[in-house]
Amino acid sequence: MAGYGFLGFLMLGLAALALLGSVLLWILGRSARRRSQEVQAKVVENIRRRGARGQPLYFPMLEFQWQGETRRVESAFGTSWEQYQPSEMVTAYYDPQMGRMTPKPTGRLGAASLALFALALLLMVGGSLFIAAQLGLV
Repeated sequence: MAGYGFLGFLMLGLAALALLGSVLLWILGRSARRRSQEVQAKVVENIRRRGARGQPLYFPMLEFQWQGETRRVESAFGTSWEQYQPSEMVTAYYDPQMGRMTPKPTGRLGAASLALFALALLLMVGGSLFIAAQLGLV
C-alpha cells in the first residue's frame, strides 16, 4: 500500500506529459490543415523508392494547376502498392509554403493527438485512484 502514492504521482506526471504532447500534435495538425489548399490533380506516374527496410514504396507524382501555372509535385506519402494509376484524377491537398502535396488529407497527427489524449485521461484516472487509495479515501 505504501508504494501506491508514488505510483499515483508518477502516473499523474506521465498524464501531464501525454496531455502536453496531445495538444502540441493537435496544434501542428491544425496548422498544416489550414495551410493546405484542395486541388484537382492528375497522377502522372508512380515513383518507386525503397523504404527503410528495403521494401518498395510508391509515391504518386501529381500534376495540377496552381495560380495559372502547371506544377508537378511528388506526394509526401507513399504506399506499398500503386494506390493510384497514371492519368487518374484525384483530389489532392497542396501546401504552398512547404511545397508538399498529399493525395488525401492525412489524419496521422489527429489520430496520434487523440490517442495521447485518451492515454492522458487513463493515466489521470489511474493516478488519482492510487493517490486516493493511499490517503484512505477509496
